[in-house]
Amino acid sequence: MKKRFLISIVFLPFLSCDETSSILYKDSFEEYVTGKTPEEPWKKTGKGIAVIDETKSFSGNKSVHFITGEGYQNRAFLGIDHIFPLKDNAYYGSLKMYVEEASPDGIHWTMIQSSGKVRNEDYFSEIRYGGQHNKRLMANYETRNVKSDCWKHSQVKIPEGKWFDLQWYFNGNTDTMQLWVDDESIASLTVVGSGEGCVENDINGQWKFPVMENVLLGWVDYQTNGGTRNIWIDDVIISLEKIVQ
Repeated sequence: MKKRFLISIVFLPFLSCDETSSILYKDSFEEYVTGKTPEEPWKKTGKGIAVIDETKSFSGNKSVHFITGEGYQNRAFLGIDHIFPLKDNAYYGSLKMYVEEASPDGIHWTMIQSSGKVRNEDYFSEIRYGGQHNKRLMANYETRNVKSDCWKHSQVKIPEGKWFDLQWYFNGNTDTMQLWVDDESIASLTVVGSGEGCVENDINGQWKFPVMENVLLGWVDYQTNGGTRNIWIDDVIISLEKIVQ
């Protein structure tokens, strides 16, 4: 409880009273040990590295440094699940991100994901934001127990070599997702029920969202030959309302 109280104080200057009441979780990573993987409620997945770092930060002195390798096994994600399931199966997320160099052309990556079982169905789905072609941002949908891997592309490239604000909205009841970069809506990546196409398509192009069980933040390159990624994440907020900073 002491750790969460201290984290809350770090964030209060950024939030109005109404926003504070809607916050589900927030973390500026100031209270963790430098060089160590963040402790609970965070859970790390993948063989990549996710450690507290003092070389870069958006606020305070610390952030999380993710170092990932080639292919899915070498991903690095930090996830939380203790705030799920959500009453209305929807949330807004916000974080600050620094990408040293994004994945090269031909490499599909993910940086944000929520997943869970699809209501009234026998399969699970994952809703994601990442990118693919020439470092352009994309939305991605994939299922387990049935085969579906679908996309919606944008012409907007991910910022590199600087801190930027990344916000997203996932609504599992309306099959809707939205993305903002530095407060600018990426309208081409708003999804409502379907995207542009699928490489596997057992559910006829539908994006049936899950009853969300988690949120994962970090990086994965699904293909090899993309090299090593270095990214930093700071000032994570998960909220029931859109975050205004």
